[in-house]
Amino acid sequence: MASKAVNRKKTRTAKPRVAGNFSSVRTLARPDEWALNMGLKVDGRPFSLEGREYVKQVIRDTSDEIVIPKAAQMAFTVTFLTRTLHWITQRKWHHLYLLPLKTGAIPFVQSRIDPIIDSHTFLRSAFKTVDNRLHKQSAESINLYIRGTNIERELQEIPVDVEVWDERDRMVEDNLEDARHRMDGSLVKKLTMLSTPTVPGHGIDAEDGWWASDQHLWEIPCPGCNRFQVLDFEDHMKLGDTADECVIECEFCHRQFQDWERTVANAFGRWVPQNLTGRSRGYKITQFNSPSQTTYEIIKGWYLGQRDAKKLKSFYNQSLGRPYVAAGDKFTAQILDGCVMPGHTLGGIPESAVYVGVDVGMSIHVKASTLTRSGMRRTWAMKIFKEWNELDNFFASLNSFVAVIDAHPEKRAARDLSIKYQGRVWLGFELDRPATQEIAVWFPQKFGEAGKCVIDRTMAFDTTIKDYMDGRVILPGNAREQGEFLANKDYNGFYHHMMQMVRVEKEDTQGRIRAFWQKNKNPDHWHHADMFERIATLRSPTLEISSEISNAFGKSSVLA
Repeated sequence: MASKAVNRKKTRTAKPRVAGNFSSVRTLARPDEWALNMGLKVDGRPFSLEGREYVKQVIRDTSDEIVIPKAAQMAFTVTFLTRTLHWITQRKWHHLYLLPLKTGAIPFVQSRIDPIIDSHTFLRSAFKTVDNRLHKQSAESINLYIRGTNIERELQEIPVDVEVWDERDRMVEDNLEDARHRMDGSLVKKLTMLSTPTVPGHGIDAEDGWWASDQHLWEIPCPGCNRFQVLDFEDHMKLGDTADECVIECEFCHRQFQDWERTVANAFGRWVPQNLTGRSRGYKITQFNSPSQTTYEIIKGWYLGQRDAKKLKSFYNQSLGRPYVAAGDKFTAQILDGCVMPGHTLGGIPESAVYVGVDVGMSIHVKASTLTRSGMRRTWAMKIFKEWNELDNFFASLNSFVAVIDAHPEKRAARDLSIKYQGRVWLGFELDRPATQEIAVWFPQKFGEAGKCVIDRTMAFDTTIKDYMDGRVILPGNAREQGEFLANKDYNGFYHHMMQMVRVEKEDTQGRIRAFWQKNKNPDHWHHADMFERIATLRSPTLEISSEISNAFGKSSVLA
């Protein structure tokens, strides 16, 4: 009897339930351990962090907002697919997994999500109730929605707790706020944005994206001196005459990193924040930390890019995880500075007719120039008006002018001015690739109706930036001081607005690659006003002869 009692006591002291609870807590907090313990397969291979230890902190991060600009093929998509399935089954949080286009969502589910679910009986059983191409529901009625951003109506009426925006830079910008509002009813509200960057200031690289985060970078130790460092192109890549002669060196002791050493070093790596005041969590990494890319495979894009601008962009985006824009695809401070003429000031007696561009928003931005004998635009006035009567008074002060006003936001007041100043004030309608080969088409003028012109938006912005790059625009000596005051920049609103749009190539609805000028969330009113001014120069001005001059010739006032 005694021995039996002792055995029972030993059984009680083992406390397997406590150990099981501890294991359950770890599983709940660590999606990576959950996937490893289950033996999940991702992309046809067992889930593993070996060589990709940088994933560990990221997959366990429960920050409200995470921003990840990344190089290609760094395993972040499979990371967040794993986390998504973990959070659905373990934390019971509804998810929206967002992709750029609906057409890509179905093959994405079939090739990436379904194989993970099918790799384990637990997941197969969990999602057997509802398991279709764009909607999966667990046995406990927790939903996973997969959507594209190009179908606005499909982003309605799907309340969720967590969202993952995969390839943020390629999404339809106008529909992202609708997507974000799908979490309004949740107390969880977790958003992760990841993307290979495309162009500066857009998408993942926006001021409210990566630049507003705490900007974690991945550091690894040198195999020689053991000093931690972030491998990058400028400080660590020693270029040779060809791609196979390039090596990655330690920034401090200049010891060469062998490819296998970079992989091993990830096991000792660490994430280090660069911006301690960031409001969101940010992670950024390049292919220099990839366990599958050799130095040659990474750097060959740089050499190919010296002869092909598209391949150079691909090198920066895909290999370095950096935004990139070629010359002529975006205004820069240097391009604008190149057009500044020291000593030139605004105002004075116009040397020609005045050409005016007007962009309409919360304020009315007005940019006006005259033309030199060689056809260069010399900036004559830059105004910000609050009321339409101020713009009316400005027009009334001009003798000979042509103005183009943005027609889209406010049609009535602009229409009234066009009728009042018939033949001189035109409503500009921007269209992407209208059915014309001309930069602007001017509609025949009719009495009592507003003058209208249809503008090829892409051609117009292409022409505008070319004018600046060719030095055919003259800016005042204090151009950096023009526009709205900006406290934390070395220029004001004019420069800032001019640099917000970028020329990108995208696939249209018919599968054709087309160039478009894309804006981000920041204001770009001066850029549009400048473009409308450029369009105005294409129109010959009418000249109103005053009654005093007419009387001098014994004639009544006429319109010439």
